[in-house]
Amino acid sequence: GTSEHVKNQIKETEETSKKINESRNQYRLAAVRASVLFFVLNDLAKIDPMYEFSLQWYNDLFKASIDDSKLAKKRSKGRQKQMTTSKRIRELNNWHTESVYKTICHSLFERHKLLFSFLICAAILKQDVKIIPEEFTFFLRGGVVLDRKKRGPNPCVDWLSEEAWDNISELDKLGSAFAGFSSSFEQQSSEWQEWYQSDMKGGLPPENLEFPGDLMTKGTECEKQFRRMLIVRCLRPDRVNYATTRFVSETMGEQYTQPPPFDLSETCKTSKPHMPVIFVLSPGSDPTQMLTDFARDKKIILTQVALGQGQAPIAEKLFNEGVTAGNWVLLANCHLSIQWLPTLEGMIMSLRDRKDVHPKFRLWLSSDPTPKFPIALLQSSIKITTEPPRGLRSIMLRMYSYIPEDKFNRMENKRGGGGLCNKPDQYRNLLFALTFFHAVLVERKKFLTLGWNIPYAFNDSDFLVCDNLLRYYLNENEETPLEALKYLIAQALYGGRVTDEIDRRLLGVYIEQYFTPNTIHVKNCPLSQNRTHYRVPPPGRYDSYIKYISSLPPPGADPPEAFGQHPNADITMQQEGAKLLLDTVMSLQPRVTGKKGQSSEAFVLGMAKQLEKRLPRPFDKDAIDKRLEKDLSPLKTVLLQEVERYNVILFTIAKSLKDLQDGIRGLIVISSELETVFESLMRNKVPSTWKKGYYSLKPLSSWMTDLNDRIKQLQTWSETGPPRVFWLSGFTFPNGFLTAILQTYARVNAAPIDTLGWEFIVQREEEKTLSGPPKDGAYIKGFYLEGAQWDVDNWYLDEPLPMQLYCEMPIIHFKPVDGKKAKDKGMYACPVYRYPIRTGPRENPSYVISVKLRLPPVTTNSMKSSPSFWIKRGTALLLSLSN
Repeated sequence: GTSEHVKNQIKETEETSKKINESRNQYRLAAVRASVLFFVLNDLAKIDPMYEFSLQWYNDLFKASIDDSKLAKKRSKGRQKQMTTSKRIRELNNWHTESVYKTICHSLFERHKLLFSFLICAAILKQDVKIIPEEFTFFLRGGVVLDRKKRGPNPCVDWLSEEAWDNISELDKLGSAFAGFSSSFEQQSSEWQEWYQSDMKGGLPPENLEFPGDLMTKGTECEKQFRRMLIVRCLRPDRVNYATTRFVSETMGEQYTQPPPFDLSETCKTSKPHMPVIFVLSPGSDPTQMLTDFARDKKIILTQVALGQGQAPIAEKLFNEGVTAGNWVLLANCHLSIQWLPTLEGMIMSLRDRKDVHPKFRLWLSSDPTPKFPIALLQSSIKITTEPPRGLRSIMLRMYSYIPEDKFNRMENKRGGGGLCNKPDQYRNLLFALTFFHAVLVERKKFLTLGWNIPYAFNDSDFLVCDNLLRYYLNENEETPLEALKYLIAQALYGGRVTDEIDRRLLGVYIEQYFTPNTIHVKNCPLSQNRTHYRVPPPGRYDSYIKYISSLPPPGADPPEAFGQHPNADITMQQEGAKLLLDTVMSLQPRVTGKKGQSSEAFVLGMAKQLEKRLPRPFDKDAIDKRLEKDLSPLKTVLLQEVERYNVILFTIAKSLKDLQDGIRGLIVISSELETVFESLMRNKVPSTWKKGYYSLKPLSSWMTDLNDRIKQLQTWSETGPPRVFWLSGFTFPNGFLTAILQTYARVNAAPIDTLGWEFIVQREEEKTLSGPPKDGAYIKGFYLEGAQWDVDNWYLDEPLPMQLYCEMPIIHFKPVDGKKAKDKGMYACPVYRYPIRTGPRENPSYVISVKLRLPPVTTNSMKSSPSFWIKRGTALLLSLSN
């Protein structure tokens, strides 16, 4: 009987253990989801050093999700009885995923919130095997075509770019779902063009329309939605972020595309005495006033100190007083006292063991993002990003919030002083113009290089100083001193931050537009090209201005015309945003090739072999020097210098490719430098060591074609003499070439070189019809006009067509002339840059020269005939593009 009893007990134990394991394995799905999300959070630190989250903190969040989801379940009547284990797991996963998204969003800058949503979405779908890895890699990297001669011709060359056709050609090879994709552009060209241009003709955005033909008929619903993004990525990269938002919304839920609003009181509830709150700063933001007001509402004493040299003892004193008294302590600008932060970390850790810690004590820190911030301190804190308001409306409302309403309404003070003004109507009109001026300067950064060459941190203090200046000058002068105000505001105060001459020129254009007699005397004076909004309202009470500003377009909806920009500027901005999203996600991925069954090593090895075959041979500099020994012109010096620089580049590339192949085969050890080359080739990027000769933003495939073209120009020059037309983009140092042209002219004409200038004559002839080089100067090609197009019928600058981001310029004759004879009237001094980024290091600047281009006659269009129109457009000539 005893043995039977033992056997029965063992059997029951085994059955019970089996049931426990079955139940536990059912919850394994929740553990997998939690681990997937944690690794997404872990990757965020690679994007910004302040995005650090500890495993302990994450475990607490997961436990809270379990408890909170149980409470939510209990609140739903009758659901608890019907809930199966699978439903419970699904609900827990959904709850925890949303909790992670909402919690982390407060710690992210606005530009990273869509990125975070997509990272969560992609990680979950890859874990559930709902997207095909090769398609995901293509979405991030695009199609790589190293040799366009082996690719079919573009059938829609009049509206489809070569880069887009590269992507289409490669997508056609990706799988059966895209079979015949490229041929559909030959058969249904007009339908594809209609889809491509749908939003420019008042229709729906292309990502919301069905595709021509019978695409999207294969695969699951999720696969179809993702493939829609691939096609948008090929044809309309500017719509990628919108397509990504739609994909996340349809796959995960709309709540993952709508970041929760920030609530300081909720943050305060979750904080603890030993858990500081860190405000992560961005240019133009300062949380001090917000925290001061919040502490006053809570009736809590807030003590603060701005850290810096010698401030650490004061900070320690405030900290210790706050711990025992229950005060709040704000330590601002922690990035200025990095070496003291480990001491602060130790003080915070000691609070766990101290018995005298007041429960109301809270520590608040603020810091710029810095990789030197102690990781343990970041991981044990609550992080909140602070950013200045976005959109003209929000910025203007913020500026008016600094103006005391009571003083604004009783400005009628004949003596002025005390924050009042003896010319109230003039003050109110000019104050509105000043507010709009400030908002435009701050918000113009969103247009990137079309906005400012260098992004400047204009802040609220600039505006407040100018407001005081405005009142003072109006009180002290009988007549309104507009010229003095314009100089002080644009050149001294705001201009004090501006270091680039082209940016300073833009600043002057804006102040000349906003501070005019019309602003004071004309009712509803317009401040922009947009005639619907942005007018100076009639003088009135404070609330009338707030009401008018509140009626302006919301953040994100400001028309480009408000800044003097063309609608194409929005497309450029969106393309750069999409590129940033894709490049960032790509940088976080493990090594993948995008080709089924192929290892990353095999992929890079094959790519290195292709690049090696396409790499031009170095020049024989001695042979060239001997061949040209009788040539004593400055141009010979330019040629030899360029040959020498390109030889360094070619030797560097050849060695990198050889060593990389040997390293992959196991013949040599792969160094950190070769590892970087490996990663770059994997992602179709140009290795940084290859770009030391000249900077470029092109992907590797386009860059190699460009390099061959550059070498070909020098090869032809060295063998047959100077070309009829020089390709300026092909020089590593174009300024040296232009100086050589001036030196040649100066020698022939016995003229001092420092008295010479340029006359720029845009040629109507094409290169093949030119009989030879000009008598003086040189014919030069290779310019791309950004922010405008060249009217080939009337031969002057004109508005670009929709979606026309760049326009290839005709050949320009650079003709040396006496500097005093250079023409300025009716011309726009168009800056020339070597690459789309319009700044650069001092030793390798992007700016080359300003070319004077003809403007439309005044009788045709008075706005376009003014240089200020094109200055606000950011119109420039580029020597190379990013594709």
